Amino acid sequence: MRKVNIDAYLTVIVRDKNGKVVYRRRYKSRSFVEGFLNALVGSFSGSCSIYSPNLVVGSGTTPPQITDTGLTNQIGNGTGPGQLQYGNDSFTTPVINTNTNTASFSWSKTFNNGSGGNVTVSEVGAYAICPPGNYLILHDLLPSPITLAPNQVLTVVYTITIST
Repeated sequence: MRKVNIDAYLTVIVRDKNGKVVYRRRYKSRSFVEGFLNALVGSFSGSCSIYSPNLVVGSGTTPPQITDTGLTNQIGNGTGPGQLQYGNDSFTTPVINTNTNTASFSWSKTFNNGSGGNVTVSEVGAYAICPPGNYLILHDLLPSPITLAPNQVLTVVYTITIST
């Protein structure tokens, strides 16, 4: 009998002002946090309905803990010093492979550096907004911080995969 798995993979892509990819890395996420289960239980029990998912980035360097409820130092949304312009969250339709008994979908968002100065990103997180709470469900430190120059765009993609 095969073991059921749920995995997340984090892909980060940096494009220059002309759209050329200048950096791309993919990592296995190791940081589902307590909020993932809280949002799942709330959704299953009918006590909440997940809406307004939100990918975020930060500059913190503290290793993720199972009890995390937010990023260590979330970067603000805007064009001021140290801020990034947050795009919209988007999702792919789930892809199901009956030959390998796997299914996956991707969740992505862009972050544009319109601040006029460099902005360093070292952590990534994902929230599920599930009234009465906002649950941090994933929190990852990047193996190496990424410094975005003015007008560069960071795309963050979480791919969630299940298998049986």
